Order: sequence, then C-alpha cells, then structure tokens
Amino acid sequence: MIAHLSLNDRDYSVDYSQGISVAIPLDPHGAQPSFFVDQPASATPLKSGDYIGDVNAGGSCNAEVIRFVPHCHGTHTECIGHLSSERITVQQTIYAGPCVVQVLSFQNPGGADANDMSMDVGLVMEMDWIQASLHPDAQALAIRSMPNPIDKMSRDYALDPEYPVFSLQAMQFLAAGNLKHLLLDTPSLDRANDGGKLSNHRTWWGIGNGLEHGSLDAAKRSVTEMIYIPESVKDGLYWMHLELSPLMSDATPSRPVIYPLTEKHQ
Repeated sequence: MIAHLSLNDRDYSVDYSQGISVAIPLDPHGAQPSFFVDQPASATPLKSGDYIGDVNAGGSCNAEVIRFVPHCHGTHTECIGHLSSERITVQQTIYAGPCVVQVLSFQNPGGADANDMSMDVGLVMEMDWIQASLHPDAQALAIRSMPNPIDKMSRDYALDPEYPVFSLQAMQFLAAGNLKHLLLDTPSLDRANDGGKLSNHRTWWGIGNGLEHGSLDAAKRSVTEMIYIPESVKDGLYWMHLELSPLMSDATPSRPVIYPLTEKHQ
C-alpha cells in the first residue's frame, strides 16, 4: 500500500509494505541488552496453589511471570515523567501519531572535545554536525552510532560503557527546534556516570534551562533508547510509527517501525 503526504510544500510517498522495526526484541530466556542493572530480564512459571504455568512441569498451559525494568532492558520510550515528581505516563503525554523521522549515522571522529565540561570526556555528537545534517522536514531523529555491530542487541553496558552522547550545545540546538522524538541506539541520552544531573534529558524536556521552544510543547517530547538500526537501512527520511506498549509508566517498551519515504518531484 502506498500513501501520499505533503509536508512543508513537499510531497512524499510512503510504502507501507516495507516497514522495518528498529526495536530490539526482549527475550527473557536469551541474550538481551542491559544497562544500569545487575540482573537480566527474566521469566519464571506462574505458581498459584497447585497450579504451575509450565506444560513441561505438568501444568495445563504455559503462563510466565516476566520481570524487567523498561528503562534498563531493551527498547523503550520515555517521557518527562522520568524526571517529574508527579506520576506522568508516556501514553498520556507524548506526541501521538506517525511522523517523519530522519535516520542519521554518527561516525566516531576519534574522541571528544575536552573543553565540553557538560560531561566526562568521551564520544560526543557536536552541534556543528547536527546543524549541518538535520533535514528541515524531520519531526524525529534516529541516531545510529558507528560502527554498528549486531552485538548492540545483547550488549551489557556495565561492561562496555562507552557510547556517544550529544554535547550540551548540540542538545540545546535540538531542543530549540521542532523535533518531537529522539531515538538512540545507545542506553541513555546522558552518560551513566554524570552524577545524576541528566543534563541532556532536562534540556530536551525544557526543564530549568530557559530555552525557547517556539510552538512546540517540549514536555510532550519523547526519548526512545536502545534501538537497533540495521545496516540495510540507509541514512535519510522515513515515515515512523512509534508503537508503544500499553504498560502505563514514565517509560514503556516500544517497537518503532519505519517505512521508506520518497520525495515526489514535480
């Protein structure tokens, strides 16, 4: 099925038969990514009285109790409730509906700007690169960090903590624009060891930074972490459905699906 849309005086077509999930499947019985936790996601048979939810153990059917942390185990989307004293859920808060997402690959340039005091020295995505690369029609941005090995889908970031983050200046640039969603193939928008500041999260959601966000309500933005963008997906514009789970929390498992988007020239 081909759909047609107009955006900023440009016409595009969307091929709905070519959807690609950029979510990492969460297997509680197998390999999985993890961040900031000691234990992996797990599944055990439900037990209630004489009943056991395991056919192999004599139960009438299988029924598992799943234990996981949305923020720490696999692909998830979070909202401003991540930092709020008020209980705010993703489903009640963020911009709903499909949108144009730009896939952009970040190639490690070989180190960070040691003058950027917003974070520990490490891999940094700078403002100049973002400013030069961001498409004017993008309503969301999905970052693929290079190199892009398949082991990102099962990486324990306690053992491999080095991952790129936006510099504070880059984050301020993004926050001042009209993006609704950020998607990252890393475990967090901030470094794990930033002393609890979460400066990039706060900047993105307009918390205590005095930035102007135009007509966009920054509090309705989302961050999706721990995605995986296959090598077959080229940099460029796509149509995206975020596909949230019904689990009501400040972060919820998600399955972003992107569809090829082609500009139609007159």
